[in-house]
Amino acid sequence: MSLEPTMDRAALEKLRALGGVPLLTKMIDLFLENTPKRIAAAQGGEKSGDWYEVERAAHSLKSSAANLGLTDLQSLAREIEDLAERRQSEKVGPLLLELESRFPAVKVRLEEEKRAAHA
Repeated sequence: MSLEPTMDRAALEKLRALGGVPLLTKMIDLFLENTPKRIAAAQGGEKSGDWYEVERAAHSLKSSAANLGLTDLQSLAREIEDLAERRQSEKVGPLLLELESRFPAVKVRLEEEKRAAHA
């Protein structure tokens, strides 16, 4: 499994078309700021058995990842959301660890996108 993020560039171009570089940059910044919080919330919910919290955090992450075209993260968050909804706890923990391990590469990629947008 590659940790290199898969990105649908059309989503980034859509953001750029809607609001230019300022909107693209703002969306990237919000994603980078909020994703660690959402991962932590999902992990906390998983540890405490609060499946609604896991589901909610994964849903938010899924939507944010979709906005930026982060297809792998979006799929992973969707799977976590679905499993949390069905209370399949034994599968959620490993997927949350995978999500957490993928974030650093996504962060690097998004920072590169921001730099390129301002170039």
